[in-house]
Amino acid sequence: MKKLESMIKELEEILQNNSHKNDVIIQLLQKIGAELLTNYEIRVNDLTIELLRVEPYLYQEGSFEDKFIHLEDDVYGKHQRNRRGKLYIHKGFSGVDIVLSTDDRYAFSFLIKNSRALINNQIVVPFLKQYGIAEILKKHGIPLDYNECVLYQKEKPIDCIVFKTVRNGLSKIAERSDFTKQEQAKYSHLLISSFIELKEHTSRQYNFETGYGGDKAVVIYLKEYKVLHPEVSIAELDEMRKKIYPNGSKTEFKKEFGE
Repeated sequence: MKKLESMIKELEEILQNNSHKNDVIIQLLQKIGAELLTNYEIRVNDLTIELLRVEPYLYQEGSFEDKFIHLEDDVYGKHQRNRRGKLYIHKGFSGVDIVLSTDDRYAFSFLIKNSRALINNQIVVPFLKQYGIAEILKKHGIPLDYNECVLYQKEKPIDCIVFKTVRNGLSKIAERSDFTKQEQAKYSHLLISSFIELKEHTSRQYNFETGYGGDKAVVIYLKEYKVLHPEVSIAELDEMRKKIYPNGSKTEFKKEFGE
């Protein structure tokens, strides 16, 4: 867990430094999301949850005020503070976060948007959406106030592409007196949601934010790949696209790279 702990510590230090730029925080959120997906899983009794897509929610006053995080009793992220490795199960079993905050000064967790469930290491549900994860926990008798550490390192890390996208549904959130549409716009389209196994599941299954489907995620990945490998040709990138996402279209690719 040293790598994850190191990244969380780095994030904490940045949050206390008001001279930082949000780009640094965004990059760290992307890295932490990738680490969770490829190197961690959730274990509760005989149930294992393998993460497929996660969305970060982070709030510290004066540093990163993402008020999309849940507000309760006038506290942003009340259940997402200083509970590293524990679950935050939403009221009504409407969703589940894995909390990473190690300090009461800030709230930090990842909402589990998609996952798969295993019992005694056997897959019982290959693809779960947000509500399905919570329902599985409810059926296993896990209460809303469950307070045990459940985050464990995988026995063997996954070697795969981690794609980036925006968090889903935030553009539909109503304006609030404490969170105007102008303020919401600063956080609603950040590329901080991470997911894997695009080839194995359909874009419809993942139910991405409009305009940020699987084809868009692949293009984002290929753009970053080209920055690191400037010698790669457009034709080679297109071949990569076909292998990465055989069921995708070329529309987004053409917009970015041309024919």
